Amino acid sequence: MKTILRTVLIAVFITTANLAISQGKKDTTTLGKDIKNAGKSTGKVFKKAGKKVGEVGAKGAAKVKDKSLKEKGPHGETIYIDKNQRKYYVDKNAKRIYIK
Repeated sequence: MKTILRTVLIAVFITTANLAISQGKKDTTTLGKDIKNAGKSTGKVFKKAGKKVGEVGAKGAAKVKDKSLKEKGPHGETIYIDKNQRKYYVDKNAKRIYIK
């Protein structure tokens, strides 16, 4: 019973302290905006790097799995033939674009 009472008292104390801290002054500096802008630019860099990693991975998998041709795609990409004899190339977003 004592441990339950202690646990409840600690929880009440933590909740009260959290409420008291959260009612402090608001930050009037531009630090919050700077952090948000840095997060946006970092997100753009990560997205670009992720697309490049996906492209390299998709092209590597296509080289191993499918037969490559000597002809080139619309932007100089290598053309591959899959198991169903369909021709495709891998674009910069790591997607297969089938050629008719």
